[in-house]
Amino acid sequence: MQVRISVLLCVLAAVSFPIHADDIGGGEVVPNREGITGFSPEWDESEFDLAGYFDGLDPDAAVWYQHVQTLANPWFGGRRPGSHGDDMTAEYIVWNLKEAGLEPAFINEDGQASWRQPFSFTLQNTPPEVRIAALSVDGKTLQRGEDFGVLANSGSGELNSPLSFAGYGIESGRDGYTSFDEGDDLTGRAVLLLRYEPLDAEGDSLWSPGDFSRHSGIRSKVQSLSDRGAAAILLVNPETIHGSTGLETVESSLGFGSSVEAPILHLSPETAEHFVWHCSNGKTTLEDLQAAANTLDTPEGDVVHFGEERTITISTDIAPHAYNTWNVAGILPGQGSLKDEWVVLGGHYDHLGHGYTGSRSPEDHRVHPGADDNASGVGSLLVLADRLTEAAESDDAPRRSAIVAFFGGEEAGLHGSHHFVSQPPIDLSRTNLMLNLDMMGRLRGGTVALTGSGTAAEFDELLPRLVEPTGLIVKTTPSGLGPSDHSNFYREDVPVLFFFTGIHDDYHTPRDIASRVNPEGTVRIIDLCERILDETLHSESPLTFAEATAGTPGRQSGSRVRLGVMPSYTTADEPGVLIDGVSEGTSAYEAGLKEGDIIVAWNGETIDGGADLMKHLRSHEPGDQVTITIERDGEPLDLPVTLKSSE
Repeated sequence: MQVRISVLLCVLAAVSFPIHADDIGGGEVVPNREGITGFSPEWDESEFDLAGYFDGLDPDAAVWYQHVQTLANPWFGGRRPGSHGDDMTAEYIVWNLKEAGLEPAFINEDGQASWRQPFSFTLQNTPPEVRIAALSVDGKTLQRGEDFGVLANSGSGELNSPLSFAGYGIESGRDGYTSFDEGDDLTGRAVLLLRYEPLDAEGDSLWSPGDFSRHSGIRSKVQSLSDRGAAAILLVNPETIHGSTGLETVESSLGFGSSVEAPILHLSPETAEHFVWHCSNGKTTLEDLQAAANTLDTPEGDVVHFGEERTITISTDIAPHAYNTWNVAGILPGQGSLKDEWVVLGGHYDHLGHGYTGSRSPEDHRVHPGADDNASGVGSLLVLADRLTEAAESDDAPRRSAIVAFFGGEEAGLHGSHHFVSQPPIDLSRTNLMLNLDMMGRLRGGTVALTGSGTAAEFDELLPRLVEPTGLIVKTTPSGLGPSDHSNFYREDVPVLFFFTGIHDDYHTPRDIASRVNPEGTVRIIDLCERILDETLHSESPLTFAEATAGTPGRQSGSRVRLGVMPSYTTADEPGVLIDGVSEGTSAYEAGLKEGDIIVAWNGETIDGGADLMKHLRSHEPGDQVTITIERDGEPLDLPVTLKSSE
């Protein structure tokens, strides 16, 4: 049956029956005179024959499609790291690697061979885990969620400290206003801090009526108190503030800045009032303190120290939420003079769960199945594992060892492949190639993208020769960097190739389902991968690594401009954005940003992490000029940057 799969399977659900039920008439009920064992209707040639279609393809097309259907089933829950579906996916991969005849790639803590390499990662803008949050004063234990809340940027600690009050905690406000005197020392003290900025009697800002000025930001206030040694920071909403809401939580306070060492709690007004009354021995009130902080014409600061005989007891244990997951890998040992050299076949197996990160449908909390991204790559790797072991049975020539690796945590920032190259089970210095398969399932027009064509001197000759018999159109990009796992191998001076069939409207949404992939097209790419692997496993001389960053592709971000840096995804707990690579010809490259720089500010506004950086990028147009502050060798440096289009 000659039907183009690229058209056919995009509407598979609709054409599995000859016509829709709404168009059918004249149904009837008749006796079954053949009985059950004799009932076998004639096949109507006009009806769609899915089995017949697959019978006309390479048998591996059906095998590959079955892998994709299985892994994209909602039962796997979108394969979020640390979930039951993540564990089941790893088990599924291990079973197939065993069936293919591979050997475990790792050694576990007990010295035993293992298919899995465990690791964990944290994710920016994810609420931390609050293990302990206890607060008491005057013999009274207070209740979290009712009397106080814990902020996302809180540190951990245990203290029994006297109380101080620091007004609005503003270092330098308008017209010389400040909450501090020179030499104010808050070391070892729990410090009560008013949110926002000086208010009038109606609760409106004295500096920005109807709104608040930049001086009201919590980040700078927390920094001011931290710089003066505060052992704990206790926020409270001014009693007269308009629109005052309830207690902040770890979920609601994610934008309050990076973590500090001191515990940070948000007190209810009643709790704060009790603290002030108790620690001042009944001599002052929170209302009195707030009135003084609202006075703009007094030159002195607002810090008040209460006696040390009355203390507040605080205990917090805060930890970033950790996603515990694995890399999974198997080895096909080589032979002869090349057996101690390596070729890596890799791709990520994780996806977005219900949209925990990176979803393009953030309000849609259904399962994101990830059929193309990247069940398609997993299926391709499993097919290639079968092919390689079968070919090895009759192969007497010297051959490099192959490792087939499935990385976890890619969607949250290439974490699995970073862990793999940090603790490699193989000798990366003797690795001939890393072949990365990510989003292999949507071949259209016989055209596939191939990144990394400039990372080995031999690719200029090898790739045209191997592609020519396939009939595929392979669009190459020289760079070894990009938003997928090959980037971490390129940084280890390993030549890389990354196959990718392209972005589509279903990318990172619940619509990325198995019925929309292209088995026939993917097998054509698998055939090309097998040809590349055959050559790179057997060639007498290894590939010659070459540096190449030109044309580095970026992730879809919704921004009209692109900076051109590859951020490190392994420093989520540190402020700023560490640059792992800079692409040639981009805004960052022309401005002089370098690998190892840390972006700490954008036009003077603090950059805590990648989310802050993307927020600023999305607010600009091509041609805008900005100042990016970096740290280089421990010193701050301002760099003017002219932003280029993301196209």
